[in-house]
Amino acid sequence: MQALKDFISKDRYIRRIFRLRNDARIFLVGGTIRDILLGLTPGDYDFAVSGSGVSFARGVAEKMGGAFVLLSEEDDEARVVVNGVIFDFIGIGDKKIEDDLIRRDFTINAMAIDLLTHKFFDPCKGIKDLRHGILRTTGARSLADDPLRVLRGFRFSVEMGFRLERKFFKQASDIELNTIAPERIGFEIIKIMSAAKSFGAIQKMHQLGIFKKIFPEATKLIEDFDLWDHSLNTYQALEFLMAGGFFVELKPEFSEYFSRSRKKALVKLAGLFHDVAKPDTFLLKEGEVHFYGHDTKGAALVEQMLNRRLRLSRDDIATVRKLVKEHMRLHLLATNPELTDRAIRRFFRDLGEDWLGAMMIAWADGYATGGRTQHLKETFTRMIELKRADEAKPKIERLVNGYDLIALGLKPGPKFKVILQELFDLQLEGKIETREQALEIALEIDKKLDDNI
Repeated sequence: MQALKDFISKDRYIRRIFRLRNDARIFLVGGTIRDILLGLTPGDYDFAVSGSGVSFARGVAEKMGGAFVLLSEEDDEARVVVNGVIFDFIGIGDKKIEDDLIRRDFTINAMAIDLLTHKFFDPCKGIKDLRHGILRTTGARSLADDPLRVLRGFRFSVEMGFRLERKFFKQASDIELNTIAPERIGFEIIKIMSAAKSFGAIQKMHQLGIFKKIFPEATKLIEDFDLWDHSLNTYQALEFLMAGGFFVELKPEFSEYFSRSRKKALVKLAGLFHDVAKPDTFLLKEGEVHFYGHDTKGAALVEQMLNRRLRLSRDDIATVRKLVKEHMRLHLLATNPELTDRAIRRFFRDLGEDWLGAMMIAWADGYATGGRTQHLKETFTRMIELKRADEAKPKIERLVNGYDLIALGLKPGPKFKVILQELFDLQLEGKIETREQALEIALEIDKKLDDNI
């Protein structure tokens, strides 16, 4: 407890807010207390103040030159952002601080300290749960009062490594999630999947029926025991791959790819739903089961799901869509008896920065199918070596461009991209070396394209 008092006495942000209190009672509360007691630097600062929290926040914003954000007029909550630092305020009127604490989500978030007297408040025995690594709701109605707390519970569990108490699962089993704003669900799902060890939480969420509630479009997949079991195994395999082995040893590619925000979560999300369209593409032909086009149809369905149910950004949705659409491509390349350099280069060109994510999903998919990954390792090694060799070469200038094609009398259009790429591939392969050769072949390619229309 002394460490908590020492922290608030020294922290410049807390001291500054305290000096602005005037006659108001002000308490440091919630997650900020939790983080300090865990020895962590707070990511933001939560305060409860007597009187109006919104009015107090407006005054802080004005005096500190920060941005004011109204969070909830009904709950008297507001946020102030100063140079990237977040300060959240909630008003408790003339009520006791204990009244505010017992209505919070989990006991470890239901502690407070009076910044004037340094009196500590812990009505739900949160410090005991904190010491034992237990996530316990503040009461039987906690989850029902705010259904988002179901997802927050799983997020806190994977982020802090805490164990959810048994009562949590019983309380969560009857909670509906259809009243929660999609973007809030999306935030929690991405946070959960961003954790290094989230598979256990994903399993529990499935057992509670959470995925069917969030993604009704995927009901057929989730209710198919074999397909969903494979999907879960793929997810688990991805977490293993992100922890060590072939891909982690790819330096600097691995660290560069996953330095991008949310990439680990997006790759796992794509892995979980890579077969989402298989139930709709099932075909029994000559005694063999096929799922023709499930990758393309799955990509369209995933795009719809993530936009409607999670409200992810366009870039995030595009990443997951691409990974689902292309998840079969590497299997085909790896089993092709004549894999060409051109096909390899086309793969890297089409996947862009997500080539690594695509490889990891293919590997995890293969492992979850039957542990078959050796052929993938050999193929991926060759592909990556070619990519590195190409990147080590001096930049190659294209022999012709779109203006050259126009000068040949060709009409601008979608064909230009195909022609120019084909010419560049031939150039990389050393099959054409002069501008004249390129222009001659351009005419041949144009004629072939016209003949195929």
